[in-house]
Amino acid sequence: MSPAAISEAVFSLSVAERVALADQLYASVPEEWQKEVDQAWLDEASRRSADMDADPNVEHSQEEFFAGIRLSKALK
Repeated sequence: MSPAAISEAVFSLSVAERVALADQLYASVPEEWQKEVDQAWLDEASRRSADMDADPNVEHSQEEFFAGIRLSKALK
């Protein structure tokens, strides 16, 4: 089955079925990989926190953040 066919089949499931499937898929990921990804997210969060501490002007308000998301969606 092609990835496109799998995707089409998955998105025809109910929300509850998709969530259950997502849980099963995530549970199948090796624990070591999960630890590496978690560490990468922690490293990125630490980097961004240090950037904000060094220059508070890089911070965005919640309003600015969501405006950026709306803009990026509009540009697609």
